[in-house]
Amino acid sequence: MENNKKSDELIRVYKELAFELEEKGKVLAELMIARKEIISQSDEKGKLQLALKAAYTELAFQKKEKCKRADELEIANIELDFQKVEKAKRASELLLANKELIFQNEEKGKRSAELIIANIELAFQNQEKAKRAAELVIANKEHVFQSEEKEKRSVELSIANVELIFQNEEKEKRAAELIVANKELAYQNDEKVKRAAELGVANIELAYQNAEKEKRATELIMVNKELEQFAYIASHDLQQPLRTVSNYMKLFEEKYNETFDEEAHKYLQSVNNATKRMSLLITSLLTFSQLGSNKTLKMVNCGKVIEDVIEDLQILIKTSKTTIVVAEMPILNIYETEMRQLFQNLITNAIKFQKVGSVANISILAIRIEEKWQFAVSDNGIGIDSIYYDKIFDIFQRLHGNKEYQGSGIGLANCKKIVQMHHGEIWLESLPEIGTTFYFTIPNLTL
Repeated sequence: MENNKKSDELIRVYKELAFELEEKGKVLAELMIARKEIISQSDEKGKLQLALKAAYTELAFQKKEKCKRADELEIANIELDFQKVEKAKRASELLLANKELIFQNEEKGKRSAELIIANIELAFQNQEKAKRAAELVIANKEHVFQSEEKEKRSVELSIANVELIFQNEEKEKRAAELIVANKELAYQNDEKVKRAAELGVANIELAYQNAEKEKRATELIMVNKELEQFAYIASHDLQQPLRTVSNYMKLFEEKYNETFDEEAHKYLQSVNNATKRMSLLITSLLTFSQLGSNKTLKMVNCGKVIEDVIEDLQILIKTSKTTIVVAEMPILNIYETEMRQLFQNLITNAIKFQKVGSVANISILAIRIEEKWQFAVSDNGIGIDSIYYDKIFDIFQRLHGNKEYQGSGIGLANCKKIVQMHHGEIWLESLPEIGTTFYFTIPNLTL
């Protein structure tokens, strides 16, 4: 009976021991999971891991001890039938072992509770560390940004310092220049005072001169009107005697033609030529005096004016086989009638003063120079010596006799007067036996 009781108790002890072993196995599994989790923690977890490792070592040792005890229990069961005394001893030892195991289990429970608390504390610390790490990252970014801003400010400050040094140098230069300028200004003020005094005297003189000029202008207007009247009256009064002389010479020649010898015919021819030249001179003088008497400004295409002149001179141009090349012409506000007469005189002269046996080639150009248009009429004629450049624009000035080239010597004088009416200038360039180019400028006059 006692053996059965002991056997039952031993079986019950085995079951309790097996249950405890299962519980310890679960705890060991949880500890393994905790160990894996602890291994992934930070340096703080390392200390706890060391403690956990020691606990694992202790638990492994206890497990080995329990295995030894189990082996001993099996041996005890085998020997129980044979050695009751030994069983009793083993039962006593087992009770002591159970008490030790209970004590160890209690200690392990305490360690497990402490480990749970430590894990909670470690999790909290990890959370705090994560927060600190996030704050540190933000702080680092802020620090980097501030460092970049400081570097920018440092560069800007360096540039500002260089600029400030440059400005200081410039200020010193300006100060020196200002001192010189002040001296110069003082000198100029003194000069201005002197000039003001001189200007006052000059203004008085200018006012006097303007008054004199107005008097002279009034006198000149009256003189011009008198000259125009004189030229008109003289031309008409002179034409009548010339017509009378010319008529009587014709009658005289018709009546006494058969009685005249060769020398008398020459005399009559000379008188007729003289009267014709006198009539031409009077007509030219009247034309020159009337230039600009009925001035009317209007917008005119200069190319159209030249076309009209060429049309009027068509017989002369065809007879002389002249070629005329006209470039593109401007549209200007000018005196149309006078401008037509200007081109007609220049083209007629270019055809008239041509070398024997040659054909006239004339070109007409126009280019804009600032606010004026410069015209050029070129030919391949006999040319003009430079000593006569100024003389040929005077009235009744001729370089050739009537036998060589017909004319009154007033054509270029008319050209000069027409150009001056337009507030322009006229001049020429020429090479004897090569050709001549007449230049004149015409501004776009305002109404």
